[in-house]
Amino acid sequence: MDLNKVQLIGRSTSDLEVKTIESSGTAVVNFTIVTNRKFKNRDENMVEEAEYHRCVAYGKWAEILGQYVTKWKRIYVEWRLRTRRWQDTEGKDRYMTEIIVDNFIFLDSKAPETAGEIEEPSADIVDEEVPF
Repeated sequence: MDLNKVQLIGRSTSDLEVKTIESSGTAVVNFTIVTNRKFKNRDENMVEEAEYHRCVAYGKWAEILGQYVTKWKRIYVEWRLRTRRWQDTEGKDRYMTEIIVDNFIFLDSKAPETAGEIEEPSADIVDEEVPF
């Protein structure tokens, strides 16, 4: 069996804006989480490094995240990686890897603590191509 699972704890880099996919009417939210790590470099100096992770959520999860997540709020997210490919206006192949979010925990807000405390969406997560 294969496994494609991602777990992150980080901070949202912006307030979230929920949009609607016109073809299906599904809510979608795209956002970025930044994670930081500290380590000693070759010269034994402490260095801090930031990594930015593109995330996307659909349906009810998109609506909930859009309602509660604001810039610099800490959040735990998990699910899977997806890499999309498209051609730009010059015909060159472009790629984007993103985390499709299906579980989350709000870590420093007054929002419900976990996705489990929120009524489960009645339909399965919609996994659609989202234009950027």
